[in-house]
Amino acid sequence: MQKKNILWIMTDQHRFDGLSCMGGLSGLTPHLDALAADGIVFENCYTPSPVCGPARTALKSGRFPAACGAVKNWVPSHSPDWLPERLQKVGYHTGMAGKLHICPCEENYGFDWKVLSDAPYSVYANDDKHSKYIEWLREKWNGKDPVPLFDKDESSYDNDFYHFCAGSGFRTVEEHETGWTTDQFFRYLEERDKQKPFFFFLSYFGPHHPYLPPAPYDSWIAAEDVQLPQSYYDDLMKDHPVFERTARVLREKVKAELTEEQVKQLVAQYYGQIKMLDDSIGQAIETLKQQGLYEDTTIIFTSDHGDHMAQYGLFFKSQMYDSCCKVPLIIKPAGGCVPFRTKQVVSSLDLYGTILDLAEDKDWRKPDVEAGSLVPLTQENFEQEGEAYSIYGPNHDKALAMLRQGPWKLIRLADGSKTQAVYELYNMEQDPQETKDLYPNQKDTELCKQLQNKLDDWFYAQYDRYPKL
Repeated sequence: MQKKNILWIMTDQHRFDGLSCMGGLSGLTPHLDALAADGIVFENCYTPSPVCGPARTALKSGRFPAACGAVKNWVPSHSPDWLPERLQKVGYHTGMAGKLHICPCEENYGFDWKVLSDAPYSVYANDDKHSKYIEWLREKWNGKDPVPLFDKDESSYDNDFYHFCAGSGFRTVEEHETGWTTDQFFRYLEERDKQKPFFFFLSYFGPHHPYLPPAPYDSWIAAEDVQLPQSYYDDLMKDHPVFERTARVLREKVKAELTEEQVKQLVAQYYGQIKMLDDSIGQAIETLKQQGLYEDTTIIFTSDHGDHMAQYGLFFKSQMYDSCCKVPLIIKPAGGCVPFRTKQVVSSLDLYGTILDLAEDKDWRKPDVEAGSLVPLTQENFEQEGEAYSIYGPNHDKALAMLRQGPWKLIRLADGSKTQAVYELYNMEQDPQETKDLYPNQKDTELCKQLQNKLDDWFYAQYDRYPKL
């Protein structure tokens, strides 16, 4: 009997609650909600790193960023066992379209079929030079180069922060990479080796900034209807030492350079992008159904990390608060299942082992592979405490790390060395917005000491693996 197909759908910078089925706006994601109704919803899934390149490289290697070299964006990475390469060896035809964001981007990483659309600008690296989407858009525009327009938007951080966040919205829906990426999946379904099961990585650039989507999605929700979180207004500097050291500069920039109305506009634009993505993902799923492939395909939906989206007066990523490091995760197994939701804490790093287990790869578990597998959780609805780690920082002496275990989250910021650190502690059941740091009053309790020792030991192991950049 042929193995089942696997479709892994990933968005970029997509908050965990950027789905209606995860408590987001009503009507925002009907297609992803329908997928959730056919599968398992993981309500507490955490990324291995709240930044694009480190997260994506970790997910494809089964190792946290330190072990695969990707402790920041656009640095060379390595792995003895890239996920698509292992899938090739067990009989899969492998493909991808959209954002890979593993460096160097020109490598194949085990993909038989690869159509790339990483960053469309050239201000940080050479992503635009390897982008099939840029080639396509240049042809669509009769030779006019779109890269200078993308570069202008991405270069405006210092002189026009709102423009940097929103972009200039110069593309129509027909010219946007969201629809283009879905179209590549349709092309893959026609061109693939139909004698083999397929693994396809359908990876979208959005809702990563620039947030402004094309019409009609730019008006899906009006700015005046956006409600900003209370933490946007609160001052969290005084009693939150990790926040003060890592987020103060950006928070002050947001407060100084964006009006409240502009912040609401950006949030509305972000939701419009998610609406556009959901429509496009819905087309991909509907095509699977029309071709008789839906029942024989495991579909996984997640994101690499979240976006503050005005929480704490911030935008973007790279923090250990849920707005950044918690991600949506839906798994619809091939052959169907009794749908359920689980609150168990899990790591999206474990998608590496999950996919290889589904592909019947018997040999992926090795001593240096840090990923586990979620397959047992997809087969039976049971709860156990669960735990997840996350890490980010190009400099290991200033790196952020996080442990989520049961209702508790401990955040650690290295304070100039391996062993010196500052901490924040949250009870996520009692304080899901993470506004009350419990560490000062709990640091001498047995529970807090256990969490701190556990996170410290894990961080020390990561520290010792850090590459020299």
